[in-house]
Amino acid sequence: MEIVPIEEQLLIETRINPRDIAYIRPGLPATAKITAYDSSIYGNPTGVVETVSPDTLQNEVKRDQLYYRIYVRTNLTNKAGKLFPILPGMVASVEIKTGQKTVLDYLIKPLNKVKESLRER
Repeated sequence: MEIVPIEEQLLIETRINPRDIAYIRPGLPATAKITAYDSSIYGNPTGVVETVSPDTLQNEVKRDQLYYRIYVRTNLTNKAGKLFPILPGMVASVEIKTGQKTVLDYLIKPLNKVKESLRER
């Protein structure tokens, strides 16, 4: 992921694996982790998915890898309310919130799989 200037604003450009694209759409909330800053001290800027590329793109280095380009517009203030000193070219990782699950959902999932495997057709 890289932070790039577009239309005089900073957006985070990130790449998404094609197998995950079904869950990604503009408007989803996201959290960025800027690798230059310790997130426990500075916090993580929050944002929103701005755009999703309409088709896959080919990786320039590994020609057999495809990806979707995503732009995330972030809130440039840290948890103290001060502006984050973010510069174009900094490296970031982005977590996009695609849904919500409880711990109970994760614990019940294997039980549901067993239940489905014992079902006759």
